[in-house]
Amino acid sequence: MKISHLCLLLLIMMTSCSRKSEKELYDEGNVAYVQKNFQIAVDRFQAVVDEFPNTAYAETCQFQIAMIYNNDMHDPRKAVQAYQKFYEAFPSSAEAPHALFLVGFLYNNELKSIDSARFAYELFLQKYPAHSLAVSAKFELETLGIDPSQVLQSQRASTSEQPEQSNAKQ
Repeated sequence: MKISHLCLLLLIMMTSCSRKSEKELYDEGNVAYVQKNFQIAVDRFQAVVDEFPNTAYAETCQFQIAMIYNNDMHDPRKAVQAYQKFYEAFPSSAEAPHALFLVGFLYNNELKSIDSARFAYELFLQKYPAHSLAVSAKFELETLGIDPSQVLQSQRASTSEQPEQSNAKQ
């Protein structure tokens, strides 16, 4: 009996001594990211979020995970999940509005999930009506489901018509 308690105590001591700090995990994630080992970077950042959830490192790491899925791994589903997790875990963060906007953007432009995009944009406008992205959120709501190339074409057409209209008035 005493031997099993001693083994358990030794095991606990060994695992607690070998546990990496949040800074070590964060640094490893950054090194992996710079080396373009994106999955390793995500794993290290996720370890920070899981093991040190209420820290500034966790906030930074969760946003990094979302950006890696979005920009580097081009996985919009995982990016949406990561941005949503960020928004829910860190609602008062300076990056929370960006995360929520990007949820709507990815739902609309990548995943073609119009109802989910509408919900995210409407929530964004409710929470952050004066944010610099509010104009973009309103525009995205107005053009939900329309192919971005069609929106650009429409804008070009209306821009090229404006000088003709001014000339006609003179």
